[in-house]
Amino acid sequence: LGVDIGSLDVVVLNGYPGSIAGAWQRFGRAGRRQRASLGVLVASSNALDQYVVRHPDFFFAQSPEQARIAPDQPLILFDHLRCAAFELPFVEGERFGSVEPSAMLDLLAEHGVVHREGNRWEWIADSYPANAVSLRSVADGNFVVIDRTDGRQDILAEVDYSAAALTLYEGAIHLVQSTPYQVEKLDWEGRKAFVTRTHVDYYTDAIDYTRLNPLERFDHASAGQGEAAHGEVHVLRRVAGYKKIRYYTHENVGYGPVNLPDQELHTTALWWQLPPDHLQRCFANRQQALDGFAGAAQALHTVAALAVMAEPSDLRHVVADSDGGWFARRDERGRLQVQESDGSPLHGGNETYGSPAKAGERFAPTLYIYDNYPGGVGLSEPLFDRQHELIASAHSLIATCDCEAGCPACVGPVLAADESGDDDTPKSLALRVLDELGSSPAAQITTSSDRAVFGKGNTSTPTLSDAW
Repeated sequence: LGVDIGSLDVVVLNGYPGSIAGAWQRFGRAGRRQRASLGVLVASSNALDQYVVRHPDFFFAQSPEQARIAPDQPLILFDHLRCAAFELPFVEGERFGSVEPSAMLDLLAEHGVVHREGNRWEWIADSYPANAVSLRSVADGNFVVIDRTDGRQDILAEVDYSAAALTLYEGAIHLVQSTPYQVEKLDWEGRKAFVTRTHVDYYTDAIDYTRLNPLERFDHASAGQGEAAHGEVHVLRRVAGYKKIRYYTHENVGYGPVNLPDQELHTTALWWQLPPDHLQRCFANRQQALDGFAGAAQALHTVAALAVMAEPSDLRHVVADSDGGWFARRDERGRLQVQESDGSPLHGGNETYGSPAKAGERFAPTLYIYDNYPGGVGLSEPLFDRQHELIASAHSLIATCDCEAGCPACVGPVLAADESGDDDTPKSLALRVLDELGSSPAAQITTSSDRAVFGKGNTSTPTLSDAW
């Protein structure tokens, strides 16, 4: 990346590389030795690219991002301890950065990695630990992609464990250096995917849903008429099937089933919630509220990735109940539909949104953005600290988009939402949610219901006996 090419005068970037630092590093390849140079960014339809080109001050008016690391995260720390113990024995009382590592070293000793002799821990394992430590992922156990075309057994690539369920299910079209391969067999236990070269006019897209349950709240703060919080969550992700989508036309040409183990994750997240009376005041029915939360979540995900110098895949978003009772997933039309915690439709589909709620029925949609790594790598905490800035940036992203009703660059792919009126489009509904989360708390309607939800020391979800 730091090669001095010499006489290079122009750099053209095919899409935003994901960070200000990365963009300047690439532009800096031209104009070495005091020469004038030109840098051009050609934006794609990706939401991140569209945000940058519509907000040039974001790129030109501030310094490059600060990289965020979490060296004391247990999974990362264990790997570093293994590598350090291989280089030099640990002595009792010796610190490793800010950590006193004795308890972790004893655990490594129980697993036969190190041996304690007196007040020293010596490395005894046969392997070289650094070979097994990834610089790009936390979880180990990568999947190997093996090409069996014409009887071969060639290793093509490795795929992170966290991405395998979404990209290596049987029937998936897996691209390796732009060459399509079809997954014929997936050995989940053996961490192997067997593929063959193919020639098809479609790609595959996994159909998955995410169920999230908050475990502990570390901190909370007001967010306009609602509340923002930061804490630990349990995430369960299931891949239920996949779609075959034709190139260029993007038409759906088929489906296929997927039968894989659920992926579970303990991590950290930040989330936003509005009290029920504000939901009823802002939205005519529950489907409108869900459409609004879906668009707001898409925009917040985009600006959050920019804020912490992360890839969009480092974070994920989901709209769900505040206590894990239900979650929402997009249907084939791009609209959120509520599912029970076991994945079944809640009350038979649209009844939940348009019909009066039964006594005791809860409807408290919560917008979560979570760190997509086991244990978290420190992304959610700085996002919580900047939650007001995130709301403002997400609002600007949607409001300045050239579309009239909403598009993938701002609120995500919504194909069947109401676009007949200015007040009920996906774009306007998402802006309505962000307006409520970003407006002045002084204007908050202080009803007894509000105090029950957001009062000091009370984190319960209210029941709605008169919901719309």
